[in-house]
Amino acid sequence: MVIDRYEVRDGGRWRYVHRDAEHEYGFHGVFHGEPSVDAMVQTFEFEGAPGHVSLDRLSLEDLGDGRTRIHAHSAFESVEARDAMVTAGMGDGVREAYERLDEVLVSLPPAAPAAQR
Repeated sequence: MVIDRYEVRDGGRWRYVHRDAEHEYGFHGVFHGEPSVDAMVQTFEFEGAPGHVSLDRLSLEDLGDGRTRIHAHSAFESVEARDAMVTAGMGDGVREAYERLDEVLVSLPPAAPAAQR
């Protein structure tokens, strides 16, 4: 994956491109509100389905014992926009991304409890 820009601030833009041996997939959007370590809101547009923009909110919930739950919610402009994302394989991409995140997270050393930071 190549990150073209990632301006984590209100109004900041982001764009990245995922490449495999045969294809290139671009994604871009804009951050809304002030992102924090606990939550962010952004638009998301797959460049393979232009005009189908979702508004995505991601928040993190500390479960204790070094565990965190991710809450992700996507709102689409229409059922057709949602269906375009599904048809383009976004569900598979999200599942694959979370599987890769799991692999990275288990390889990291445990974080210090919040009280010690």
